[in-house]
Amino acid sequence: MTEIEHRHLRSALEFAVLIAAEGQKRRPPLPYPKELKSFLTKQRLAASALGKVRRAIEADPKFRSAISTGALPELVDEVGLLWLDASEGWEAKAATIIAERSESEASVDLARDLKRAEKRRGSAEQAAARSQAALIHRDATIAANALEVDELQADVAKLADEITELRAELVDTRNEIRHARDRERAAVAKAEPKLNSVRPVMAVESVPHVKPVAPTASSLETRWVMDAQRRLAEAAAASREFAEHIGSLLGEVGSPESAGRSSRPAQRGVRTPMELPGGVIATSGAAAQYLVRSGEAVFVDGYNVAKLAWPDRNLEQQRDALVDRVENMVRRHGTHITIVFDGSSVVGAHAPGRRLARVVYSPEGVTADDVIRSEVEWLPIDKQVVVVTNDREIVRDVRAAGANVIPSNAFIAAL
Repeated sequence: MTEIEHRHLRSALEFAVLIAAEGQKRRPPLPYPKELKSFLTKQRLAASALGKVRRAIEADPKFRSAISTGALPELVDEVGLLWLDASEGWEAKAATIIAERSESEASVDLARDLKRAEKRRGSAEQAAARSQAALIHRDATIAANALEVDELQADVAKLADEITELRAELVDTRNEIRHARDRERAAVAKAEPKLNSVRPVMAVESVPHVKPVAPTASSLETRWVMDAQRRLAEAAAASREFAEHIGSLLGEVGSPESAGRSSRPAQRGVRTPMELPGGVIATSGAAAQYLVRSGEAVFVDGYNVAKLAWPDRNLEQQRDALVDRVENMVRRHGTHITIVFDGSSVVGAHAPGRRLARVVYSPEGVTADDVIRSEVEWLPIDKQVVVVTNDREIVRDVRAAGANVIPSNAFIAAL
């Protein structure tokens, strides 16, 4: 391999130093070999510095390639261009050019031409170097801007997703408001004829008196009969109490603002919700299991739970499925559970049968939500109470009354 002397690469070496100096005036500055720093202010490289500059450039292929891209024949001679390009066999080509140049330099005319060309290059290289540095800086700026555009496009896509979510939440909120207004109008319309609203309530308490049954010879049968008598008596008392609550509620309805609301009994103090064990999340199935086993009163928003648990069944099947599951829960844990459904006019609403769990249907003009609120408010404040629902309005009201709340899906998991 032919070794090219440093002096034959002067034009390329000085051009590289000039580009490095001009590149530092740009933002961001053009990276260059740190060994060239001491030469950036030199107008012309000394013969002794050519080797050091050459080695620094050859050790930085990236910088060498960038300089090669911007090199022009007017600024760098043929040998210098071959060295910067560093393609295969450049040394042999450069040696041939150098040999031809040596022969030509023998003539005086050629020497004069070279001197004139040197002067022309000196006057043009400054402007050309600035132009090439500007082009290199432009390419770097374009790359940075492209990256910024990609980031902005990602931000725009993220914001579009957030806007879609907010719009969905807005639609849900509007539907809830419309639903609340519809219920308010229905309550006002049905509460005006107070007498008609009270009569269905009175029908709820009409539980026939059960005559005591004489014990038989079997002690087991005797205990069963006595237990049945006790449960029927409790159901009758609960029905009468519920009728009194609703009658009081309807008796105080005198304006649209008070329609559908219960009259809070005069109580002092505030009910304190039950505390959950450490590490138990309030909306989890574990919390539901703990609260239903507490022995305190539990009120279930019937259709809110049943429609969520069995959406593919009709209302009657949903009611039956929920009551069956709750009956089993009462058998397992002995929990006092009241299931509240909308509508006393439902066929079979007052049918006898399963009474391990108390099943209540709201009277005409009153929603199940209002029945649950009334039941919670009428319980003594020293009595803990649990409400099962996903209805935001009920959750807000019963929590204000000191009740614990179990989400419907968590209660379903505990059934």
